[in-house]
Amino acid sequence: MSDTKLKREDEQADSYNGLPLYFAKTLASLEDFLEKELVELGCVGVKQAKRGVEFHADMATLFRVCLSSRFALTVLRPVLSFDAQNPDALYDEAKRWDWGAIMTPHSSFSIDVTVHSSVFTHSQFAMLRLKDAVVDHFREFSGLRPGINKEDPDIRIHLHIAHTTVTISLDAAGRPLSRRGYRPAGAKAPLNEVLAAGLLSHAGWKPGIPLYDAMCGSGTFTLEAALWADGFPIQWHRRKFAFMDWRGFDEDEWWSVRDALKEAREPVETPIFTTDRDFAAISQTRQALANMELTGRAELGRMDFFKLKPRSESGLLVLNPPYGERLPLEDAPAFYAQIGDSLKANWSDHSAWIISADVEGLKRVGLKTKRRIKCFNGPMECRWMGWDLYQGSGDAPDPSVTDAPDETKA
Repeated sequence: MSDTKLKREDEQADSYNGLPLYFAKTLASLEDFLEKELVELGCVGVKQAKRGVEFHADMATLFRVCLSSRFALTVLRPVLSFDAQNPDALYDEAKRWDWGAIMTPHSSFSIDVTVHSSVFTHSQFAMLRLKDAVVDHFREFSGLRPGINKEDPDIRIHLHIAHTTVTISLDAAGRPLSRRGYRPAGAKAPLNEVLAAGLLSHAGWKPGIPLYDAMCGSGTFTLEAALWADGFPIQWHRRKFAFMDWRGFDEDEWWSVRDALKEAREPVETPIFTTDRDFAAISQTRQALANMELTGRAELGRMDFFKLKPRSESGLLVLNPPYGERLPLEDAPAFYAQIGDSLKANWSDHSAWIISADVEGLKRVGLKTKRRIKCFNGPMECRWMGWDLYQGSGDAPDPSVTDAPDETKA
């Protein structure tokens, strides 16, 4: 293997019994939750970074992370880092590395590339030089060459270039961990699944607390809460991860980890009430629950939010109202004011949280904000705003207090 290895990993590995370094990517504002989760899953050397968390782990722990993490988008294993002043230098360094340690000439592979550099101005050319390096490495040693497969590769490689610093990593997960499996392949949810889990955590929700998912849309809050309460790992139904095609993958250890997680399962009885005025939204959510063998975990019904009243003494209400093209700008102020009126009238002793990209509309709710968190749902900047509702909380509405400072690590 080349001496050009990830120096930082080499320096830290000895203090963690030679355990390899990984990097779990997440969304802005969810780093704290991911860090705590990784510690609970048995990772060591856990350290926060921007939109991600570093950690060290053996293979069994990596299996647990990929199966169980609610807050990771993917998990990367950095294997090579070096300085390259041009694409040819990238090729030379990458070609020298021992690719046979993790794949064979018969493996297929793909390359994902991220470039922030004035030196490497064409990301596709950098990707092609790395592809040539991998192929030529095997061709020289064996006369065979691995093939490219962009759709379903055996090995997924991530190339990251920051100015002249090149980092090459293996993707341990493969398909993004935000894809839980409760929607058909290719289906898009208006609300990212990892974000939904994080927003529930920001709101202080945990299994056992009654949850009202009004304006449920595609039902992401409901699905995340139901999976959490059910006690199985979030990726329990998934059968393929990228690490399964790494050389040295131990299938017996994999099944041992799954068996241990199944044995440790502790479901929590949790009232979940899911409503929307759109019958199609309720049908879609019902099917998603059935896909995950969660039928009966939530009570679903077609209802307008403004007619909804709680069925518990306390609990959490979450709203993902229409915004942007789904709600004409001229209708937004009255719509959000009506939400505020309903919260004051019907939801005493509950907490209410709303995610929306309409910051001005949120001000019309007219209640004192408990917390206000800046987040991104895809490219769209949003606010996740929460209120604690008590008897009399609507006596003195004050729209200005909803302009409290944002909480974010973005």
